[in-house]
Formats: sequence, C-alpha cells, structure tokens
Amino acid sequence: MDGTMGVSVAAEVTIVEEAGSARRVPTGMALWLALPAAWLTGIALQLSEPALRAPSVYRAGVWVALASVVAGLWWQRRAFRPRWSRWAWGPVILLLAWGSTGWRAQERALQAWPLQWDDVPVRVQVVDLPQPMAGGGWRFDAQLLEAPAPPPGVRLPERVRLYADAKAGMDGLRSGQVWSLHARLHEPDGLSNPGGFDATRGLFEQGIRAVGSVRHRLARPVKVSEPSALSAGCIDRFRQRVREAIEARVDDARAAGVLVGLSVGDQSAIERADWDVFRRTGVAHAVSISGTHIAMFGWLVSWVVRRVWPRWTAGVHVLPAPLAARVLAVCVSAVYALVAGWGVPAQRTVLMMAVMALLHAGGRRWPWPLVWLLAAACITLLDPWALWQPGFWLSFVAVGILMSSGREEAVPTQPDGDTWLARIKAASQEMVRTQWRVTLALAPLSLVCFQEVSLVGILANLVAIPVFTLGITPLSLLGLLCAPLWDFGALLVQITTAVLAHMASWPWAVWQAPALPTWLQALSVAVGGLWVQPLSWRWRWLLWPCLLPVCLLPQGWQIVPPPRTGQFTVMAVDIGQGTAVLLRTARHTLLFDTGGRLPTGMDMGERVLVPLLRSLGVRELDTLMISHADTDHVGGARSVLNAMPVHELRSTLDEGHEVRQWQSPGRRTRVPHVPCVAGQRWQWDGVQFEVLHPVAEQAAAGHRVKPNALSCVLRVFTADADARSVLLTGDIEAAQEQALLARQMAAQTTNGAGGTLRSTLLIAPHHGSKTSSTQPFLEAVRPVQTVVQVGRRNRYGHPAPVVMARYAALGLPIVSSPACGAYLWRSDQRPSAKAIPPQAATPAWPVLGQCWRTLSPRYWDGHQPGINPPAASAGAEPLNLP
Repeated sequence: MDGTMGVSVAAEVTIVEEAGSARRVPTGMALWLALPAAWLTGIALQLSEPALRAPSVYRAGVWVALASVVAGLWWQRRAFRPRWSRWAWGPVILLLAWGSTGWRAQERALQAWPLQWDDVPVRVQVVDLPQPMAGGGWRFDAQLLEAPAPPPGVRLPERVRLYADAKAGMDGLRSGQVWSLHARLHEPDGLSNPGGFDATRGLFEQGIRAVGSVRHRLARPVKVSEPSALSAGCIDRFRQRVREAIEARVDDARAAGVLVGLSVGDQSAIERADWDVFRRTGVAHAVSISGTHIAMFGWLVSWVVRRVWPRWTAGVHVLPAPLAARVLAVCVSAVYALVAGWGVPAQRTVLMMAVMALLHAGGRRWPWPLVWLLAAACITLLDPWALWQPGFWLSFVAVGILMSSGREEAVPTQPDGDTWLARIKAASQEMVRTQWRVTLALAPLSLVCFQEVSLVGILANLVAIPVFTLGITPLSLLGLLCAPLWDFGALLVQITTAVLAHMASWPWAVWQAPALPTWLQALSVAVGGLWVQPLSWRWRWLLWPCLLPVCLLPQGWQIVPPPRTGQFTVMAVDIGQGTAVLLRTARHTLLFDTGGRLPTGMDMGERVLVPLLRSLGVRELDTLMISHADTDHVGGARSVLNAMPVHELRSTLDEGHEVRQWQSPGRRTRVPHVPCVAGQRWQWDGVQFEVLHPVAEQAAAGHRVKPNALSCVLRVFTADADARSVLLTGDIEAAQEQALLARQMAAQTTNGAGGTLRSTLLIAPHHGSKTSSTQPFLEAVRPVQTVVQVGRRNRYGHPAPVVMARYAALGLPIVSSPACGAYLWRSDQRPSAKAIPPQAATPAWPVLGQCWRTLSPRYWDGHQPGINPPAASAGAEPLNLP
C-alpha cells in the first residue's frame, strides 16, 4: 500500500463529512476523544515491549482496570464529584488496553510445537484462502483438530501453516476441507535485519504458531470430509472459485492477477513485477480492495435503494427510505469487505459507515475526530497487532487529513451556469486539489514506512484512480454475472499497466531516504499533517526547515552510521541458508554475495537485501562481488541489480550466466565485470581490499573445477598500526584452505611477509560444513570472532557439530545468524571484556560486534539470544534504533 492515496480516500470522507461539519469540538467531547486515544496508546505501549511479562502481570492489569471501571461508575452516582475525576478514565482505559493485549499475546506465545516431534500424524481443517505455489502445490493455513498427546505443560498451536508440493496429491484443496496427513512442523522462523518486513510478527498476528510441510512420502494425505455449502469457509471457497474462473478466462496471467486482486482481494495473484510498477508510481492502493472500492459499492447500493424502496409500500411503513438505504449499504458493504479479505482499509470503511448510520438513526452528530478515533479503536479491539501495519497508518492518516484539512475548501463552489461541462470542470479541480493535499501529507509517512515516496504519484493517480475505480474494478465484479466483461477489464489492465510502467521507468520517479530515528519520524509525520491544514502560507513555509533532516539525513542519525575515514563496517546479513555480507567504508559500499531463492519464487535480494540497503541509505553499490555460482550465493543478485546502480561486478561466473548477461533497463548496458583473481588489491577511503583466491589458472575460462573451489576469498583490513581485518571465504573447502596456507608460507619464505590470513573477524567457510574449517586454517586465521551464516534447520546440517567442537577446542567464539540475526561490527570496536570459556561453542552474544536480535528485540521473536546484551565496546559509535 502506498502513501499517495488522496483521491482514493476522498470518496470515503463523504461518509463522515457530516459528522465533521462542526469545526469546534465541545468541551465535554474532549473526554470522549481522550478515551479511544488512551486505548490506542495502551496497545502501542504493549507492542513496544521487548519481552512479555508474566501472565499474572497482564491479568492483574485487566482486573485492576475493570475494578476501576466499577468503582468509577459508583463514584459517578455521588452528589459531589471533583471536576478532574472524569479524566481518570484515561489511565484506566490505557491500563485495560495494555493488560488485555499482553494477556492475548501471552496466550498465543504459550502455544508451541514440541521440539522432539517430527513427521507426526495430524488432522487439520483448511481455513482462509489456499495459495497455489510456483511449480505446483499449495500453501495453506489450517486449524489443528487432532494430534498426538503433547508433553506435560505444552499447549499445541491452534493454527498452523503448511506447504504441500505438487506430489502430495492435494489437488482441489478448498477452505473447510478436513485432511488427515503427516506433517513436519516447527516454530515460525523469522529473519532479523534492519528494514524489511517482519514475517514473524505477521504470523504471530494471525495466530500461526507453527509452520512446516506435508510429508507425503510417509503416507499420502487423505481427505476426510468435504464442507457443506454454508459451513465454515464458504466465503473463502467462493473467492477461490472466482479466482479460478478469472484465471481460466483471461489468458494474460498478469492481467488476470490484477482482476483477481480487485474482485476477491487476493493480492498474491498480482505479479511481483507489476507490484514494483504500482509501488514506484504510487498507485498500489488502487490495485487492491481499498476503502474507496467499499465506499463506492456502498454508495451505489444506497443510490439504488433510495430510488426503489419508496415503491414498496410495506417497506416504507417499516423503515423510511433514507434509513433503509444506510442500513442496506452498510450490510452489503460488509459482505463485500468479507469477500475481499477483510483488510484494514475495508474494516475502517465499514466501521465508519456503521457509525454514521447509527448517528443518523439516533439524530446525533459527532465531530470527525471522534468517529475517526473510534473506528481505529474498534479495529485494534479485534486485532491489536494491526497497529504496527503500515496500511493501518496510511489508511487512517489519509482519511484524517482529508477530514481535518478544511472541508469548506473541499466543497466545490457552485459553477457558473449549471451545465455538465462546468460540473465536470469543478469535479476535476477538486480531484487535483485533493490528490495534491494528501500527497504532501502522506509523503513523510511513506518515507517512514517504506523509505521511499513516489514523485510521479500525483500524475499517476490522476490516470489510474478513475480507470481502476470506475472501469477495471466494476468490470472485475460484473464479470461474475457476465464473464466476457473480464476480457474488457484485462484489456484496460494491460493498457493502464503499460502507461504506469513507462512512468515508473523515469529516473526521478521515486525519492528514497534512509530509515529515520523515532523522534524524526514523529516530527515529519506531524509536519506533513500540519502542512495541509487551513494555515496561511507564511506559517506553512516555516514548517519546511523541520523536513530538511528527512531530505538530508545526517550520517550520525542513521540507524547504522557509515564509518569514518580509515575504518570500515561489516554486516553479515541474516539471509537464511546462504551468504550476504555488506562492507562499507566512509564513501564506498561492497556487497559480498546475495543469498538464495525461495521455493515460492521470491529471492533474498528482493525480500531482505533491497529493503536493508534502502533503510541504511545505500543508493548505489560500488562493487557487487559474487563468490561463486551456487544459488545460495547468487540467487538474489538480479533483484539487487534491478533495484539500484552497480558500478562493478567481480565474480568467477561464466560469461553466459544470467547475472553477467543482465542489462540495465534504461541504457541496455551490462555492468562492467572483473574476474576474481588472487593478487588483486585496491583501496577505499584508507581501507585495504585484497583478493586471496582463486589463482589465475583456476579462474581461466574452460578450467573444470566445482563452483565451491572457485569461491572468491576477500580480506579487508585497516592500514593503521593496530590493523583490524575481516576474512570472507565463500564456500572454500579443505583443499582451498590448504592452498591458502601454502601461498602464505611461500610469501613468508620469499619476502618475509606473514600473517596475511590472520583476521579479527572470520565469516566461517562453507557455512560451517564439515568439509571446511580445518584446524591448520583456523590456527592461521585465529579470529577474535567467527560468524556462520546458515538457515535454521537447514537440510545440510550446517554448521556441523564436529566443526563447532573444533572452534570451541581452539577457544574461538562463534555465533550463527539464526540466533544472532544480522551481525554488525565496526573496525574501531574492541572485543568485550566478557571471556568465553573453552567448550562454549555458541555464546549468547558475540564477544566482538553486536547482534540485531539483541539491539532490536521484540517479544514475538522467539529466537532472542538475550534481552540485555553487554555494553557496547569503547570507541564504537552507538546505533540509532528507529
């Protein structure tokens, strides 16, 4: 969802603009405004906790709050009440929100899948909308119905997520079906890096406490029962049938995906390339079922009912036509929102429509802030974790801006000569004003949520919103009655997407900024909201200096500031099973490997590296070094190349490899390539870079050797007397380690130079495989800290226990990325004083550097190595956590 939502929410504001007609809020209404604000504050405080408290603490908070409510109601009956007493309701509501949210979080956190269970028989019922996977198979959520008796004290998860490949034989999977199958489950795995989407939080919000795969090789899954027509999951089964009908009718898969997204809210059907176009042009909100579509649908129902209802004599005697129109509009819109997936924008619109219908029925008018805050509080009452969704803030802030920024300006004046041409002109002017107003207001919020904002969003929305709202969306819905209308809708999608793709290709289409500190996030969003208020231009111009840090963020305010001249920083990214290491000097950046690809078709470049680089303020790469051709090292390279300029590619890849053949979309030129050969040296900002492997004979074209043996080995070190260094080894194995030692001995014999392998930090060779990390090699390197990049529960068994024991026997501390998350080290940082005793293979935290899981802990992340990490070493600049 993008921040440029102006016209898309303008229609929704008409639902509540009557409630906002009074510009001044009565004094007594301030208390009512404070209550939902206190509720939201209490939820935000609980979601910000790094770890959950004891269940009794949250329960005590709830009971104290409820007892305070009872006591407050009794106190209200007394004749004498202090004037301040009514404001005590705010802390009570805040405590109730905090305690109830923590209580619910504890109930979910206590659900766990036993670690010793593997390939167990279970009986599950499919829920929600099953998602087809690339290459066949399904990803689906399921309610756990039957399972073996858990160990004492263990509560099994109520809801799980399963993956079934094409060979599992689960064709025709539908919501509501009951299946008996064998499953291999485990707690949800989540990566921990600066920037990007927090997948663990998303699963926690949905109540999914175990994920895994269907083990069809042990026993074929058996369908136990089919659901009845009106049983649980009937709406999702209808959505699935619509999705299949559109895909069968429309040949163009990309156009079919957009129609599916607009008809049943299945956004996963939209191609990733199209999402990139919609995101860069700021029209992503128009391509999903947003509040605009719900409001438009409700307005259409209301318009029809107002004209048909008076003709029904019996109905008029029961309900007046205006009231019947409002009630039916809310009901039909709610059904449409359920079919569309019941997302946050849909919930917001239905709730606001329901509130306004109740107010009109009671003959009351409430100010717009109260309606706005009540809708937000109602959504968080159902789903408190929605408060951390970017869509929640973009949706509500956009509506709040339009409702507050001078509705008298938004009402067009009566045009001279009541003609259709004059009305169209007035409506067009109002649409441009609305779009411009909300674009300005939400630009800072878009930077906060996504570190980017579309600069062509105003123009793109003026084109896309009328087409999608008045053309493509109605055609996608009417296609349920007349399938050929989907063909016309697909044609409109193709034309509109082509126009938007052209806009997205403009070099200045998107403005990017690094992740902002918390205080600057709040300041920038507040300034964006004030800018569109009915203020004089002199006051508005005074707000510009507050936005200067957003446009030109000082390096010291970044979450991971760049190093000073002569030093470097290392970030071993939490990339799953694969390698990706980011090296930065004062003015240069090198990315060593890019992680792998996922079975779903997404790669780690798109999922992790691009958001990470954007949050760090990296807009271009001086060098992209690919160690070798294995997928877990090169899988995300194309996404990185597509996302930002790369000035140089260093690798041992063949000439025909897709990464070397990649061309920039604008200029159709390849990235200059330099073969990775031992002996290459260069210097950036006083920091030395040296390639140690492979030798020229091995890197020559036509030389037959397996990819691991060709891995680029890079050593980076400072040039001062107390040199600190890092050694990046790729997937070299014992033979390559022995060759490196031999070349080091030869260099010592020839010119007396030694210690070329000795390094402060070592990225473990080949993910800690038993074919690498030989004892002579480790004795020569003698790292202060070692980091092994692996995936949790990877199928290769990395890191091998024998290798971990070898590190422990030598007294070499080692941490792994699943426990640490992203590992960060600055070359000017000294080891901590905490000693690691022998045989301590995996300490809770590194003795050198910092783990992102301890720097940014969250209670829904079950893999925290420790909430209270040791203090940062002297000389290292602190990280500015957002």
